[in-house]
Parts: sequence; structure tokens; C-alpha cells
Amino acid sequence: MAGSLLAGIPAAALLLWHSAYWHAGADLSTLPAPRRYWEDLAVAATRYLDGDGEAERVSINSADGAELRLGFQRFLTRSAAEQGAPPWRFWRTIQVRPLLKGRRLMPRDIDDPGRAGLLTAGFRLLRGVSPFLPLWVGALVAAPVLAWTGWELARAGRTAAGLAFTLLLACSPYVIDSLSLPYSAVGFYVIALVAIVPLATYAVSAEVRDAGLAARALAAGLVFALCVLCRSGSLFLLPGYVLALAAGAGRLGARRAAAGTLASRVVPAAVLLAIFITPYALVRPPRHHEVWLGLWEGLGDFDRTKGHAWDDSVAREVLRRAGMGPPERYPVWENAPENEALFRRLVLTDVRSDPAWYAGILARRLWATLTQAKLRPWAPRDGVSIATRRSPSEGAIDTYYAMATPADRVGLGPWRCELPLIVLWGPMLLLILLYVRSWSIGPFRPLATRRGPALLVLACVALGALGLPVLFTTASGLETEAFVVVYFLGFAFLLDEGLRYRRAAGLPAG
Repeated sequence: MAGSLLAGIPAAALLLWHSAYWHAGADLSTLPAPRRYWEDLAVAATRYLDGDGEAERVSINSADGAELRLGFQRFLTRSAAEQGAPPWRFWRTIQVRPLLKGRRLMPRDIDDPGRAGLLTAGFRLLRGVSPFLPLWVGALVAAPVLAWTGWELARAGRTAAGLAFTLLLACSPYVIDSLSLPYSAVGFYVIALVAIVPLATYAVSAEVRDAGLAARALAAGLVFALCVLCRSGSLFLLPGYVLALAAGAGRLGARRAAAGTLASRVVPAAVLLAIFITPYALVRPPRHHEVWLGLWEGLGDFDRTKGHAWDDSVAREVLRRAGMGPPERYPVWENAPENEALFRRLVLTDVRSDPAWYAGILARRLWATLTQAKLRPWAPRDGVSIATRRSPSEGAIDTYYAMATPADRVGLGPWRCELPLIVLWGPMLLLILLYVRSWSIGPFRPLATRRGPALLVLACVALGALGLPVLFTTASGLETEAFVVVYFLGFAFLLDEGLRYRRAAGLPAG
């Protein structure tokens, strides 16, 4: 048991160290796409400073709100530079000048509130405003999730898999960059995806018990709720969690009734799902991020005939033609709630009028996600690492893929290596082939039975990871690349199987 508890600790520590090491040169004055970074920070800071709740409320969309946000950005950037505060010292606070106090910045209704909420809690804990804390909240949440993941895999008898999987995550520049991305809180989508692993690992284990599965359903539900608040796209991961809970309920039901009746499986599954979803139901915000505008633009990833494009300027032109054009100084999503009806009608009209066109897009999205086709170039061979867009409809897809280090790289300290895609998805494919071959040959079916739980865990994570890129769009890039988590897990399970085979065969360690 002690060894199991320690299985994920090295990866959690390495993740925090890489977060500090790889972002040691972060400069607040040159953060890429920093709008949401500074809006979340300013909202949290003014909320923290409004201790008595009597500060004047200022809308972030107003001229005063924009000036207040810029005031925080200029002051904290200058103060951090003057004090020489390194980015890794996220606990270092700066005394806010009096002119920035007395007003409370109210966030946009359509923005995810989670990161600002975490920052507010962090500022209260630190008793001051830290300009670098937004770079760290993702890593600080991810570290215990990695430790939990390693523990569950080790507890299930797959210590090698637990160590390998969590260390691969901690050595992934894509993961580290996503956790600290100024542009958005997409790192919480990655955290929610990883959190499927410990839940599914326990659910499919032979030692699964009612109380243990209920406790893990609640723990996973808390992680899921937090991640959805920080990144609403995490909702697309729900099928992966549901499959894991259903698998656990099925095992519990089969244990109670030899015949495994339908009621013995459905009732526990419903109870577990209720436990899991309760935390999110309690904190669910009244407003949410726009949906139909993103769906309309997202069809541009593979549409070439109906005018969809992953490009706000194209969407603005659609609004102008409909007599709903937003002011030039606003991005298209500024009036997203008002424009939702139009984009909903446009999307549904295109899908209903040509189902084969839509089915083709879904199929191409599935293939692009499973194979990570956008990352097929290999720099040592091709001179580039990301395939450039093939059509204007893909809009800013290349920009989104470049926001974080591509997912086909691993690193350790100053060393980094770009891997050919076959090195990433090859182990997962080999693991599946070994299972199929073992099951088809009678004497080897015990091997297939042993590998079955591992493949079910892999299926839970894959099902979750496919939701957003297939049903929404692959053009958002960062969530599409998150499928690399499935590759890492496949490699970890294959390594574990290899070590088990070596021990069973009595082969020497050397």
C-alpha cells in the first residue's frame, strides 16, 4: 500500500518542476493572447479587494471596465519587473495601489468563471494579489490528480503503468503549456480527461466495492465540476466518465446476482451517476459560453461547400448579411447570446438538408483525432511540425495548434524530442492487437481476460477525448491534441504487459 501511495508522487513533483523550469522566462509584458489572463486576474483581484462587498460594480464591457483591467495589467506588469519577481514564485504578492481599489470588475456572462474563482481563493490564501498565479493554478490542480492516478493504477497491480503514464504527462511540453496557457483555461480540459483514468481503473478492478466506487465517483465529480467551471468544453468528456461508472456498476451488479439482472446494474449506475453529477449541479453557472456560434464556425474544419469557416471575420459577415452585424470594435462573440438563434438555425438547416455532408465531416473529424493527422509532419524529415491548413475554411486552425508546444513532443529539463506519430499511437494499436489475438486463440484467453480491464480504461478515456473534436470541431486544436493522453496510456499499459510477461517467463532483468 505504501508503494501505491508513492506511485504518482514523482510525476506530480516533476510536473511542478517543469512548470517552473519551462516557463522560467515568462514575461508579463509579452504574454501571448493575454486578454483572458488579465481579465480573470483583474476580476479576481477586485473581488478579493472588495472585502466588505461595498465596492462599485463595473462591467468589464464598459469603458471604465476596460480601463480598470488595463490599469491592473500595466501596474502589475511594471511592479513585477521592478521587483524582479521570478514567474515560479507564484506566492509572491504585490501591494495594489489605492487608485485600483474601490471598484469591482464584473466578468462577462459568457466567460467561464472557474479560473477567476480559483484566483480569488488563491489571493485570499496568500493575502495579496499575485501576478503570476494564473500561470500556476492549472499545475497546482493537476499535481494531486496525477498523484491520484498513479496511486489507483499501482493499487490495481499496474505500478509500471502508473509510473509510466504519469511521468509521460509530466514530461509532455503540450500538457505543461496547456496548464499555463494565458489565452484560456484549456489545461482544465486536460485535467478532466486525465481524471477519467483513476475512476475507470478502480471501476474495472476486481476489488471494486460500493463505498469505494461511490467515494471515487464523488472525487471525480468534484474534479469534473471544477474543470467545467474553468473550461466549459470539459462537458464533452462526460461520456468517458459515464462509461467508467457503468462498468463499475456492472461489476457490482454481477457480484450481487449471478445472473447479472438488468436492475442490479441499472440502479447502481443511476446512483453513481447522481453522486458524480451532484457537485456540478450545485455550482452550475446560470449563463454559459456560446454554443451555436462555435458550432457554425467549427464546421469549417472540413466543410468546403456551405461557407463555414473557423474565422470570426467570416461569422461577422454572416451577421451583417442578416442585419445583425456587431460594431467593428467588438469581436463576434461579444454579442454571442443574441446571435445564438441565427447560428443555431443556420447549423440545423445545413445538417438537415444534407445529412451525408455532415456525416462525412464527423467521419473526417474522427479520423483526424484518432491519428492526429495535423501533426503528421516530422521536423527532422519534413522541416515543419504542423501541417498547414488546406483551405481558407480552416481559418485560424494553424494559430490554435501553435498556442502550445505540439503534443507529439516529450522533454526532460532542457532536452526535448519530437516523436514520429507512429511512436505515439503504435503501442496503443499493438496493445489492441495483442488482446484480439489472445482472445481468438483458446489457450491464450486468460491473457485477453487480464488485458480486458486495461482496454476498458483506455476505451473510457478515448470516448471522453473524442467528444469535443468530433461533435464540435477539430479546429480548436488544443482539445484535439489532448487525445495524446490516450496514446500515453496505451504505451503505459503495453509497458506494464511487457514487464508482466517477462516476470511470468522468468526472463532476466538485464
